[in-house]
Amino acid sequence: MDKLAWENKLGPDRGAGSTQMIFANKRQAASQKVVAFTTHKAGSMVLHRVLKEICELNRVRYYSPNLRKSPLPFERIFAGYDFISKKDGCFGPIRFFIPSEALSQMRIILHLRDPRDVVVSMFYSYCYMHAGEIERHTGYRKAVAEGGIDRFVLDMVSRRFYDYRGDYGIGSRYKKNVGTVLDRYQRYLDEVVDRPNTILVSYEEMVLAFPSWLKKILSAFDLPNEEETAAIVTARHANSVAAEKEDVWAHKRKVTPGDHREKLNAKTIRQLDETFGPILQRLGYFSPAYERSGIPLPGS
Repeated sequence: MDKLAWENKLGPDRGAGSTQMIFANKRQAASQKVVAFTTHKAGSMVLHRVLKEICELNRVRYYSPNLRKSPLPFERIFAGYDFISKKDGCFGPIRFFIPSEALSQMRIILHLRDPRDVVVSMFYSYCYMHAGEIERHTGYRKAVAEGGIDRFVLDMVSRRFYDYRGDYGIGSRYKKNVGTVLDRYQRYLDEVVDRPNTILVSYEEMVLAFPSWLKKILSAFDLPNEEETAAIVTARHANSVAAEKEDVWAHKRKVTPGDHREKLNAKTIRQLDETFGPILQRLGYFSPAYERSGIPLPGS
């Protein structure tokens, strides 16, 4: 069913409550056990809104670091508490790997972005976009901006990352547990990518082919209303990843893939290509498909 048909069915009041009423007489979805891993600066807030919508429409319990009522207790988790194994529902988006004995028995969504674009996006978050303990483009944040983007992106994959103060979208709050950007991607390769129950999706597909990306996300769930859910989620969220004019001060700065090619000098790109080499290869960012379409083809 297309967007217009669903809008007609929803009527003038198209809030979450009216949509939930559409599914009120449907059988409740089976007990779910889904975890969504990702990274910072990979469209994780879009992923959050999509997961939240899926769960609300289908009455699935949703645990997220973006929710006050159902957060994920990371301090306890890093201290050894297996939160995920003790609950049913959907957990995410988790922007770094956390272990759980339940991972082999649940569906795993792994949503990743070209790490070269991730570290570029982190520069703008750290210097200009994210709120934090000091104002944007002041103090040490301004000093980082003046040091330049090339220095910053290389710091994000080296021991110098640990010298950065504050978080501002770079994930340093839990840096002693999750490491550098390189460490986080490598952990996903080691722990998640090759699991038979992992569904690997990309930021690039989310931006360039939202319906096919969403179909993969929905396949992680056991839903009685998958087509209806897809229609509503697409109508509400597909436009949130549409490309706009770049604004370094905006949270949604620029969404198009391949940003590192425009922002970094050739030497820095070569260093990142070497540093992330096996990761880029495994995730499909060195593939002809990525060069042709902008969407990586993992394993090619």
